[in-house]
Amino acid sequence: MPVLLVLNELSCAHQMPQESVGRAMEAFVATLRAVESAAVLVTSEKLPNIELAQGYPMSRWAADGRNRDLWRAIRLKQSRAPFTFAELEPVGPEDGEYRHEGVLAKGLGVAHGHEGLAVSLATHGNWSKTSVGLTRLWIEADQVNDAEVVVRHASCADHVDSHTDWLKTCELDATVESGLQIWTRRADYFPSLTFLARVQNDLGTLTPQWVRPVLIRLRELDMAIGGWRRTGAALPVWGSHTTGEYEGRRRICEFEDMDGVTQVFDWHSRFTPGHGRIHFRLVSADRSARVAYIGRKLGV
Repeated sequence: MPVLLVLNELSCAHQMPQESVGRAMEAFVATLRAVESAAVLVTSEKLPNIELAQGYPMSRWAADGRNRDLWRAIRLKQSRAPFTFAELEPVGPEDGEYRHEGVLAKGLGVAHGHEGLAVSLATHGNWSKTSVGLTRLWIEADQVNDAEVVVRHASCADHVDSHTDWLKTCELDATVESGLQIWTRRADYFPSLTFLARVQNDLGTLTPQWVRPVLIRLRELDMAIGGWRRTGAALPVWGSHTTGEYEGRRRICEFEDMDGVTQVFDWHSRFTPGHGRIHFRLVSADRSARVAYIGRKLGV
């Protein structure tokens, strides 16, 4: 799957003269071009409708002949996106929402939720950083939960340099286009994980917009289990929101293990959009994790 660039809509519609908008757009396109060519851009609105400054939509900026090449560069990045913004954004209270300084931040949230790179117009000091702090809010068991998270960010070409290592990892991900490819390469990608045979069907029927999120969550899980094995800690240090199941739901987490014995695989990691879950159990004998299920939240 390609590198996902997500426009931070909060960086648009500031009060500023058109000349300043022009400079910000030049820097924005330079940022897009600094990321490897397979990257794609998604935006919460259609490009012509995006207000670059109050009362100054992108359609007016694009109509200026001096901006023709810049406009084409932006459209090219967006036209290659395999998904729309609506297909990637959170869909319910369990998925939650993201806020920046108390303001709803859709683009920044999608970038964080899908391990992408948030890109902004350089219109404010908030966007002069290589990472941006967010508050994630979600509902679970009828309780509102919150957590402080950080999203990768760039508003100029120089910012992209700080994400070089991550981009190299993304280049490997770009060769994975289906869940079955994840299954085929599982031993190479996830040496600390084992999988029940039934997971092959789960991955084979994985929807396209879940391929990259599942790949990312499995890699995080593999890293957490690898660290658990090295340190000898009581539990792994999870890379994302991972918990055991509530007592009342443990029965629906039962699967027949490799030895034919039914076990409870109640540990689970989340992925979006929608209620995606990876269910697994910890195997103490060799300090590994065994994955039993990948798909929509069990029982929903």
